[in-house]
Parts: sequence; structure tokens; C-alpha cells
Amino acid sequence: MATGLITAFLLLWVQWAYGHPTTSVILLAQVQVGSMLQALSPAKLEAALTAALEVTGRYSVVPTVLRDSVVVLLQREGQVPTALAVARRLNCSALCFALAERFVHLVRVEVALRWAPEFEEERRGVGYALLRYVQVGSEDFLYDPSLLEATQRAVAVALGDSDLYAALDPPLRVYPAPLLAVCGIAYSEESGLPPWQLFLQKVVTSYDAVLSAIDTARFHPRFVVLDIDTRDTIYAMGRLFEPENYNPPTLVELGLLLQMGVEYFLSGSLHRTREGAQLRMELYRIGQTRGGIVPELVCAAQSFVSEDSLQRFRKVVRHLVGQLLWQNQ
Repeated sequence: MATGLITAFLLLWVQWAYGHPTTSVILLAQVQVGSMLQALSPAKLEAALTAALEVTGRYSVVPTVLRDSVVVLLQREGQVPTALAVARRLNCSALCFALAERFVHLVRVEVALRWAPEFEEERRGVGYALLRYVQVGSEDFLYDPSLLEATQRAVAVALGDSDLYAALDPPLRVYPAPLLAVCGIAYSEESGLPPWQLFLQKVVTSYDAVLSAIDTARFHPRFVVLDIDTRDTIYAMGRLFEPENYNPPTLVELGLLLQMGVEYFLSGSLHRTREGAQLRMELYRIGQTRGGIVPELVCAAQSFVSEDSLQRFRKVVRHLVGQLLWQNQ
């Protein structure tokens, strides 16, 4: 019985190894999903990890059937079938650990790779993606595309290769991408001017401007842009339940964003003059020193809003956000 099991294992191992002669072998040691992803099977994350590693052409993931066969073989030999023991029996290059979590519409995947021969050297990576799809006829999210996207980013960071997927076709062509939030636009105007609806209705128009900026920025391949529900939920965690989009972000708001891993934010100002209104949009990195949060200006762009028109204002916002993110890469 034991001889037959060993023979079967050897055949399975040889067949699989023969099909992957030049790749590094990775064993998925532990894969977990967080409490906000309880409806998601860990097998989904295993599939995402397998795809993210194998699509590179450099790595092969040990199949479940082969892993389970080694576990049985080790048990028959009286050994404890730990992940480390399995990895050594299969001559693996690394052990892989992963955790997937969700916050509102944001998926976060953290990957840790421990490398042979001692499996003590560890490299970690975190990747993000936004949930964008729901199942037809329901409000249930389709996790697979976002889970794979976040996993690819985490793997690229863990491997220290930002161009790991650069040669692939979309949607597999992804890059490590930090989180970016769109914050408020400060409204100001000179005194004695005829009223503009853009300013009289600044609660509405500033909210619209933030949505327009998000809708433009979300297509950038090297940023993961928070939607407004996710951003506002982060604020609510700090008991900021009604963010004022017509004011610049406070240090408290930036601190809350930084706690959730947000590294960049877009903000700006709209200043009314006799000629119209000057809109300036700015991209910042959220820095931190011993003295606290320090917004670090990365780049800025400005343009003129010549008429009291929400459509015109929206168009200028989109133009400036595109200029900031795409022309200043």
C-alpha cells in the first residue's frame, strides 16, 4: 500500500515537474480571507495567487492534488506534514502566505513570500483594487477581477518588480499602485461680485467636482483611486460624518486617510474674480514627520472657468486632473 502511494506520488510529481522545467516552484502555505469577505471562498484567493504567479512565466504553483498527496505521504512516514516539510519534499523555491480583506469597495491583498533554502528570508507586498462589478439582477459583488488585480499588485511589490506584468495585454497588464483620494476644493471669491450659482450652490457643485475628479483619475494605471463612499466611510471612522467638499482637507482628514494606507490626494481651489474663476488642482503626497502630517506638493495645474456653468466647471476639473496625472508621470 505504501509502495503504491509512493509510486503514484512520484509519477504525479514527475509529470507536473516535466511540464514546468524552468520555473521556480511556489507552495501556497496559508491563504486567508478577512471578516468582510466571509462570503468569498479562500479557493478564490488561491486561484488569484496561482494566476498572478503563473502568468509571469517565471513561477509555478504546486497543484492542490500534488500538495495533498505529499501530506498523505508524510503522514504515512510518521512525519508532521507542515507547509515547510511539504515545500522541502517538493524542492520548492518559496512558501507563499496571503490575506485578502475588503473595506467598503476597496479590496486589499497582502502577500508574503519566504524563500529557500531556509524559508526565513521574507518579502512582503500589498496590493489594492476597487470593486467595480455586481452580478446581474442582484447587488452582490463580482470579486474575481478586483481580487486578481489586487493580488497581481501585491505579488509585484513582494517580488520587487514594478514591470512584472508590463508585457501582458489588459486586463492583466497592471502595475503596483498606491491609494489616492480626492479631497475638497476650497471656494473663495472677491467681495462685491454678481452672484454665481457655482458658489451659491457650493455644497452641490463641489461634490460634483469631486465625483468628476474621481471619474477621471480612476482610469490611471498607477493609482488606485478611492470612490467617494469608501473615502467618506474612512472619514466617518473618525466621526467626520459630513465632509465639506468646498473646503481643503484638514490634517485630521489626511491623518485618517494615511491610517488606511492612502499615500496621495488630489485637492484644489476655486477663486472667483471679476473675470470669472481660477481653478487650481494639486496632487499631494501625504508625508509624516515627528511633528505630524505634512502634505507634500507633487505637482499642480490651473485653468480658467469663464462662465457660471456646472458643465464648464466639470470639464475644466477633468482636464486639470488628466493633466496632473498623465502629463506629470
